[in-house]
Amino acid sequence: MHTEEPPALHPDTPLDEVPFIVVDTETTGTQADEDRLIEVAAVKVLGGQITDSFTQLINPGRSVPSRITQLTGISTGMVFEQPPSAEVLPQLVDFLSHGIFTAHNVSFDRRFLNAELERLALPTIKNEQLCTLRLARRLLPGLPSKGLTALAQFYGIRNEARHRAHGDALATAKVLLHLLKLLTYEHEIETLGRLLTFQHRTYKAVRKPPKHVERIREETLPGLPDRPGVYFMKDRRGDLLYIGKAKSLRNRVRSYFTGVEALPERTHKLVKTLRTVEWQETGSELSALLLESKLIKSLKPRFNRAQRRYRNRPFLRLDTTHEAPRLTTMSYVQDDGAEYFGPLSGRRQAELLVDIINRVYQLRECDDETYRLGRKCLYAAFGRCNAPCEGEPALAEYGSEVERVRRFLLGQDRSVLAELETRMREASADMKYEEAGEYRDWMQRLERLLDKQEQMAAPVLQHNAVLVHPGAEADTAECYVIRFGRLAETVVLTLPPINGQREHLHERLAEHFDAALERPARYLKQEVDEVRILAHWLYVHRDSTTSIQWHPDQALEDLVEQVLAVAGGDG
Repeated sequence: MHTEEPPALHPDTPLDEVPFIVVDTETTGTQADEDRLIEVAAVKVLGGQITDSFTQLINPGRSVPSRITQLTGISTGMVFEQPPSAEVLPQLVDFLSHGIFTAHNVSFDRRFLNAELERLALPTIKNEQLCTLRLARRLLPGLPSKGLTALAQFYGIRNEARHRAHGDALATAKVLLHLLKLLTYEHEIETLGRLLTFQHRTYKAVRKPPKHVERIREETLPGLPDRPGVYFMKDRRGDLLYIGKAKSLRNRVRSYFTGVEALPERTHKLVKTLRTVEWQETGSELSALLLESKLIKSLKPRFNRAQRRYRNRPFLRLDTTHEAPRLTTMSYVQDDGAEYFGPLSGRRQAELLVDIINRVYQLRECDDETYRLGRKCLYAAFGRCNAPCEGEPALAEYGSEVERVRRFLLGQDRSVLAELETRMREASADMKYEEAGEYRDWMQRLERLLDKQEQMAAPVLQHNAVLVHPGAEADTAECYVIRFGRLAETVVLTLPPINGQREHLHERLAEHFDAALERPARYLKQEVDEVRILAHWLYVHRDSTTSIQWHPDQALEDLVEQVLAVAGGDG
């Protein structure tokens, strides 16, 4: 082993040329003069990479306390035949060489190692030291905890051997790599001397926010309203970087400029690049969602990864214009007399649901040409259809089955779930576990569909309603006017209604719920996206939203009274 002090690295040594030796120890307790080492590990970091490692269990010459075994998994039996510290520590010191002694809470590990070296009458460690805990406290003040576990989670580092020396040393080494990048990127620290000095800076001296962040905090944030809306982040040239929606523009935008250091890397880059923030109030969170989606798809800001294009969102189509309706999938909605339910997440889910519903309810699956032949086909022979093609009474019985399917698709009939559960239990009792698992999966998918459809309570083009939801401000209610399955307008009421609000509500509802309005001929991707957002919003807010359905034969004044009663403004 080296008996002389290691040669000191020059303060101007570039960080890429500095060997950082990340050390971790496991011990029998917390007192260096009384307790002993039971495991040591060291990981070498050089040039931005982990290049070497050393790890070894140590026989402490005493039993390992049970609390330590519970924490680390290291038992007395595990260390009984391991080498003593007199053999291990010279190897560790040799591995350290002239590297920078690095650890998370470096004083603890260094104190234990030097106490053991002194007991062995060996030279203590004189290497320069670096503490990743100190660095984290100065670089990431917005992060609630600076412990190794919290830092690993923050940086997405997996540590499958927590509280073992090598696992913790490796995790600390990976954290160090992230912190070194942050030091170079934000503080322009590129040499060893500046790094070692930085870890001892007072918190106030560590950093000041960039000038543009300071300016936005002082000039922009105070003017943000506590209202729903969409915000736009732009760079120094005025190019759009990001579009987001907010229930409260004030709270959402402020979150980007609070604890900037603890933001995810991509968000941190966004804040570093942006120079201005603009916004547009929408009156409601739902309107903000719809506007955000539309603008992202049309403008495609580079920091918006999601929602940049319209996706195919299929519907279930029940062809009620046919004497023997069947259920199919369709990628768009059209006013063809059929009823459309959805949208669903994708084609695969839609096809699976059609198959499940056909099996449970025995709808016909043959095409219209086969049906016109007037005789049983293969599906009927297999018991998957009651052959309505053969006329009465099968056709009348089939009509009752179609009505059951329709009620199911409206979320009004959940009896199919009980039927599937019975089949699942029977299959499990017969040890047909694969079949039982299939029934379980069916139940989960159908239950999600039922929950969403229950909120819609109508096929897409027949979804005409007023959704009453608590307003963004106290003593207000938001009334979402839904016509033909899409949001037509948002009316905000003060509770109780002030002068003229009842009349305004009546006027707005009269315009949208005019029975003479023609239904849209077709909904393509943009309209389908709006229907999807509305369905999801309804599902998420199902406990706080009341849906009041409108029917063409209903007196408009009755609808107004219902809305006011639900909103709490009828008094």
